[in-house]
Amino acid sequence: MAADYLFQQDKHYDVSYDTGDKVIQCGRHNDIYKFWLMWRAKGREGMGKQMDRLMALARYQVCRMKEMDEFHLLNDDPQCVNVCFWYVPKRLRGKDLTHDVKMELGKVTAQLKKKMMMAGTLMVSYQPLGKLPNFFRSIISNPATREGDIDFMLAEMDRLGSEL
Repeated sequence: MAADYLFQQDKHYDVSYDTGDKVIQCGRHNDIYKFWLMWRAKGREGMGKQMDRLMALARYQVCRMKEMDEFHLLNDDPQCVNVCFWYVPKRLRGKDLTHDVKMELGKVTAQLKKKMMMAGTLMVSYQPLGKLPNFFRSIISNPATREGDIDFMLAEMDRLGSEL
């Protein structure tokens, strides 16, 4: 259906490699079967513990970002494991979040994604939403994720993006 909010065309690599738009569930093939298998293996209590851990990691990411000037959260209190934010390069830190600054942050988002892909160190998705330009959407879903992984992500985004 060419949903531009899911499949942005302003990526800095060949978007023909994004295969999600070729199937009815985007990139989520047979999710319910995988979910059922996981539920059978972990049970209700195990699944609850896993979600509690993932939610705690999302809160950890939000707390770390609030301590830093390099990030602007779109929602200070995420209700799930999605953390939506802009990376703020040095030249834009401390500026009021005017329409023009938001538009520039949207451009920075696409540029930083390119740098992350070229470096091969991170892969964080981004998207626009309504009148909001591109922003990063970190989704913590891997139960092997640790606080150190989040710290690495934040430090690496700053390393790659501070001069944008």
